[in-house]
Amino acid sequence: MATRIWTSAPTLIGAVALVAAGALAGACGGSTGSAAPPGTWSAPVRPAPASPSGRPAIFGVSCPTEAACVAVDDQGGATTWNGRTWSPPRPASPGGSLNAVSCPTPTFCVAMDGQEAVTWDGTSWSSPVPAGPAPTSPTGGQYKVDCPTAAFCASVNTAGVVTRWEHGTWGSSSVAATGTADHPVQSISCTSPTFCVVVAASGTISTSRGAGWVQQQAPGLSLLHAVSCASDKACMALDLTGHAVTFDGTSWAAAGTVPGSAALTYAVSCPSATRCAVARTDGSVAWWNAGTWTAGGPGVLGDANLAAVTLSCPRAGRVLFCPDDLNRTTRGRPMDRVLIFDTTLRDGEQSPGISLDVSEKLEIAEQ
Repeated sequence: MATRIWTSAPTLIGAVALVAAGALAGACGGSTGSAAPPGTWSAPVRPAPASPSGRPAIFGVSCPTEAACVAVDDQGGATTWNGRTWSPPRPASPGGSLNAVSCPTPTFCVAMDGQEAVTWDGTSWSSPVPAGPAPTSPTGGQYKVDCPTAAFCASVNTAGVVTRWEHGTWGSSSVAATGTADHPVQSISCTSPTFCVVVAASGTISTSRGAGWVQQQAPGLSLLHAVSCASDKACMALDLTGHAVTFDGTSWAAAGTVPGSAALTYAVSCPSATRCAVARTDGSVAWWNAGTWTAGGPGVLGDANLAAVTLSCPRAGRVLFCPDDLNRTTRGRPMDRVLIFDTTLRDGEQSPGISLDVSEKLEIAEQ
């Protein structure tokens, strides 16, 4: 599977970088493989060499600053951005498959390989350690993680079990929500040890202020897939069909429909209380600025068909998002183009962790 990262610098938030499955592009700068000039997208580069099985697919990315990003892939590798170029991938969890990463600083990251976690100290990756209860079938795997500081992280699995990392140790676990095979828990966002939010595909939003979880149904939404909190008084959650809700510290309220295409809205990242970026699975980005939505135009990946996207917006302003596209490779070469694209409505999982029933498929098809 191929992976690309592109970068840009829209005036709304700052520099932007995009990842799509096999190649990478830097952020803000000059030639191929380096950062792009403001307002443009760089040419893609491929840090991973071609192999008979193709290139790794990137599933997670985190940028604590404009000059430091880490992206992790499904072959247990991690590639880093230094403000100019992306490094070749290096083993972070050899033989594993990394699906999430969170870096509060350039010298501390946590990446998840299923139920195990590996940490980055700016130089090397640790050995994997358990980070929560062992996965159970059909729910419990595909851990996500968020680390608001280098002293605190929280992971969540698709069953809804949240485990805290404090003082260098993974410790207490609690149930934030009930995830099922059809409606798994999808995302977690924490701003401190005393504020975390978890969302589930059932439409449930769970909030913790340090002790216990309070659950509520998102107003008018189901199929929740992503959440991002800039503070304990500013969060945005979105569902797959383009609807968003925001949190003001007291309650959740509808925030309108994300403008753009009918592709799935898959990821959100809010670098401040008034600014958020949302990515769709066609590679397009929309922007929310103090209550006003702005469409980002055509997909920055052209006609790419993506299975997943992830965004990371450092407080300084850069946005990096990382889709896993569906363009498979054979012996290192792209396969012939397929003209039918049905990842939304096909049987089985529509993308990792998402399995829609008939009514939900119809809801998306009618958008």
